[in-house]
Amino acid sequence: MKKRLMNSGGIFAVLTVVGVIGFWLLLGKGTTLDKESKAYIDKVTPIILANLNKETLFKYASEELKDAPFQDTMFALFAKLGQFREYKGSNGQTDISGTTTEEKQITGLYHAQAEFESGPATIKLSIIKKGDNWKIIGFQISSAALAGG
Repeated sequence: MKKRLMNSGGIFAVLTVVGVIGFWLLLGKGTTLDKESKAYIDKVTPIILANLNKETLFKYASEELKDAPFQDTMFALFAKLGQFREYKGSNGQTDISGTTTEEKQITGLYHAQAEFESGPATIKLSIIKKGDNWKIIGFQISSAALAGG
């Protein structure tokens, strides 16, 4: 009985060590993905905002976003923002999800701040990693200039 308990304890210790190593490897991968995705957001967001139209956004969009029903009136509404003046950075993070039956999916959610002629705006961007490339799957702008009529 004592030997069986010692063997069980040894197996438990090995599994614990393997679990801790796996956790640290995932944590390191997550940190790398956060830096990589933030760099992508901080690179493309000012480009999109400087020329706020469907064509510019679609250069960085995923097929899912390109296939979504887009209304040109949305971009006409963005004209209320006036001239883009300054990009003030972003914050957010990436997530890795998946199950044993489906492939892993790496996504990110970021909120960026920008200044337009009409005042400040918050840009919400959802991104997905496809192979080695990040693509935008969601894009939304919130600003007092867009509220009302």
